[in-house]
Amino acid sequence: MSSNNESSILLIQPVKKLFFQYFRSNLVSSMMLAVYILFDTIFIGRGIGSQGLAALNITLPCYSLEVGFAQMMGMGGATALSICMGQGDKKEANRFFTAAVLFTCTLSLIVGILGGIFWRPISYLCGADDSIIELCGDYLRILNGGAIIFVVNNFLGVFVRNDRDPQRVMVAGIVSCFLNIFLDYVCIYIFQWGMAGAAGATAFSGLISILIMLTHFRKSDCQLQFITSELHLFSRLKRIFQNGLPSLIAECSSGLVILLFNIQLMRFGGVDSVTCYSIISNVSYLFLAVFTGASATLQPLCSINAGAGNYGRVKQFFRLSLLTVSAASAIFILLGELFPQQIVAIFTEPTPGVISIAEQAIRIYFIAFLPMGLNIISATFHQSLEYAREATMISLSRGLIFLVPVLFLLSFLFGVNGIWATVPIAEVLTLMFSIFLLRRLFASRLQAD
Repeated sequence: MSSNNESSILLIQPVKKLFFQYFRSNLVSSMMLAVYILFDTIFIGRGIGSQGLAALNITLPCYSLEVGFAQMMGMGGATALSICMGQGDKKEANRFFTAAVLFTCTLSLIVGILGGIFWRPISYLCGADDSIIELCGDYLRILNGGAIIFVVNNFLGVFVRNDRDPQRVMVAGIVSCFLNIFLDYVCIYIFQWGMAGAAGATAFSGLISILIMLTHFRKSDCQLQFITSELHLFSRLKRIFQNGLPSLIAECSSGLVILLFNIQLMRFGGVDSVTCYSIISNVSYLFLAVFTGASATLQPLCSINAGAGNYGRVKQFFRLSLLTVSAASAIFILLGELFPQQIVAIFTEPTPGVISIAEQAIRIYFIAFLPMGLNIISATFHQSLEYAREATMISLSRGLIFLVPVLFLLSFLFGVNGIWATVPIAEVLTLMFSIFLLRRLFASRLQAD
């Protein structure tokens, strides 16, 4: 099929060169997000203490929900946009962009205001107790109240990447990351603003990131435009929701995992166990940046080539993603097995209780990274080709179908150690299901190429 001149480079440039060109930028962008979450954790752990870490972990489900909504609208809309671009239909592509922007900004503003008002019941729902409720409130009032900043920052980056400008998203990520680190230090250590200072630093940094990405619209070759004619908002939102639902489920599953783990760990291990899990969660964000970078690379390249009917290139992009995350996963597992105490020491002054829990927890939990990376790539690959049902099933398997029953079974049988083994087992079970879906996909749509 025909394609406009601006997008043709994604259809003809050598696969390996194009993949790693996008992957470098997307990896840096994802790493910057993970790094400033990491430094939030370090500054809170060292500047506020272990209770601050526990409070931070309590608020992570809200953050996951905001990012999940942003990813649903971004991935859902951008997948439709890139497929339409591959088919040469620029106006149709931009109707999806317009619909996604209007709905995302409106809903995130409304929900954010409500979340800022009702922070206390939300905190208790997420597992807080009276010892850390005020710390949770200091963070959640800003995190939820400024939801539109967190949502738009993540949402906009997906569309800018799909419009062939991953470098601008990378620059926005670098600037906001180092700004956040600087403001974290100033707000927590100099002004002594505690959890509220950490949340405020993150919100302001996100705003600067948005402003940088908005300069993309001043480029002469920018293809993103607002088209309100024949918008048919509800029909376009339906396709966006279908395409993006796996991203929402994946991110919310992460939040659900944190919520359930917090509750079970408080029950079986107390605050020390939640502190250890806070460390694991934030290290995971850093490692997951590699998987996220590979996914962010896979989606636009596969979607536009699928729209143009270039399925041979689609399969090559998929294989490169698998190799990339497999190599990274092996490194992550080795780090966890060899240096668990050193990982804990990065975040807080470890007490004997934290050390005794964390050493075993990290060694068990980190095994999950190999199947986890493969599952994330598999879900993104299905999603990029608008196989939303299969992508949704993979995401649900990781977060609900396998993980929840395994968590309650193992915690009942083995206590805290059973909780740490939950994610590795759930990811392995999901991988078996994911392989089945991939074999079916390759045997049908991709077999001819």
